[in-house]
Amino acid sequence: MQTIDAQIQNALHQASPEAAIRDVKHAVARELQSLDPKTEIKATDYFNHTFIPDFVLTWGSGGQRPSRDVYLRFSVDAPLIQRDLKSLHEESPAFIAIAGGDSTRESESAAREYDDCLLSSTSTLESISRENSRTPVTQMLKASLLQGGRGYLVGDSAAEVHRAVSSADAALSRLDESEVAASVRAMNDHLSPAFSSRIERVMQVMWISQGGDAANFPGTREMVTSLSSGELGQILPFLLSLEDVTNEDFWRNLGENLALGHLQDLLHWQCSRNLDLLINANLDRLNARAAAVDPIQPNLFDELDGPPRWEVVDSHLHLRCGDVDFKFVDDRRKIAHRTELGIAPRWYEIERRLDRYGVEGIEFTSPGSKTRIRSSTTEGLRESMDMQALSEALGEFARVMAVELRWPSSRHNIEVDFDRFAVESVGSSVSLHILAYLGLDLLHRASPNSLRAFQEFVTADGKFPWWVDRSGRLGVPPV
Repeated sequence: MQTIDAQIQNALHQASPEAAIRDVKHAVARELQSLDPKTEIKATDYFNHTFIPDFVLTWGSGGQRPSRDVYLRFSVDAPLIQRDLKSLHEESPAFIAIAGGDSTRESESAAREYDDCLLSSTSTLESISRENSRTPVTQMLKASLLQGGRGYLVGDSAAEVHRAVSSADAALSRLDESEVAASVRAMNDHLSPAFSSRIERVMQVMWISQGGDAANFPGTREMVTSLSSGELGQILPFLLSLEDVTNEDFWRNLGENLALGHLQDLLHWQCSRNLDLLINANLDRLNARAAAVDPIQPNLFDELDGPPRWEVVDSHLHLRCGDVDFKFVDDRRKIAHRTELGIAPRWYEIERRLDRYGVEGIEFTSPGSKTRIRSSTTEGLRESMDMQALSEALGEFARVMAVELRWPSSRHNIEVDFDRFAVESVGSSVSLHILAYLGLDLLHRASPNSLRAFQEFVTADGKFPWWVDRSGRLGVPPV
């Protein structure tokens, strides 16, 4: 494939000025998109204009999205670029050279005077975007350049940033102090503080996770071994918007202080591989008081036979498993209004499924009566009464409204409400995957294959041991 500079030169040699401008802007837009695929790029109708940008870049969603103007110039060398910097610097734009040129001290000096602006070239951006590693710091650096890049990024300075992009993650894994220090310097020199500080904090976490001594991290900011709750709130949207970071250990180390509230603060976040990994890597840290279970009304493009996936909708964390949706809440009152949403099963329809758990109580109805039975011992109903006699007494017309269960080898009591189609903790909050598993098993009455697929999803095919076996050790849940 041709280099970006060759594409631009070919475009400029066309006979039609309109075609030349169109093809130049298409080539540059593709390069910008390659550097940060999450960028929304809008081309204007102008080219190399004095004060109207060639592109407007936008990130995120919502009403107040960050944006940056991009001006294409044949060169970013002094003295021509000084006029642009003086007249346009207030919006902190980026000026991108589309023709080759050597770095000069005059241009570098001009950039330092207006250090919120970015001066670079298409060839520089191309060399950085071609680093295709999906490791965390590499992706964060690449995605930050367009939005937070600053200064004169040509020549030696461009080589420093390129080196950081290509080697930072490997240097962290080796605990290579000199190489990590070089990456930190490049970040601080060529990214705005908001971006460089976030990346350095993630680098600190990675350094510690590799066994590095906090005192030896060659950074410029105070060393803290884990991200605080406030830092997580600031950094998560940025990390989740990266291309897939398939390093489970990274997400695990990142989430030491992760809580359900951080996910709710995302407001709206579509399902993604990064969100799946973040949540699944930290399920022992993520608890909820209840989960509402609802059938999904599929639209034309829904893949109901696809793998489970997490998403955030209206500040609530959801899990979609086939044709069923779980909404997790941190307060049971948020779903207290639900009633008569499900059809209470007959006793014999769920009796065998209940054998997998410790039954603490049962609420059932039969024609003309409604009764709740609770265990009189700490061993559960099976030890305190004759379950076979109970089954025969209930008969085929009795329907179970709710059951209180003890999760195997734990102190967690959980109520499964068949009338309200909800799973709720009794007492303290419970891990998300336990609530979801009980909802799938007892409310949705999923097949053994579906239950196993759910287990494989939340454990990343066995990489995370989130299930408790009967000996109290982490293992496999009842199936």
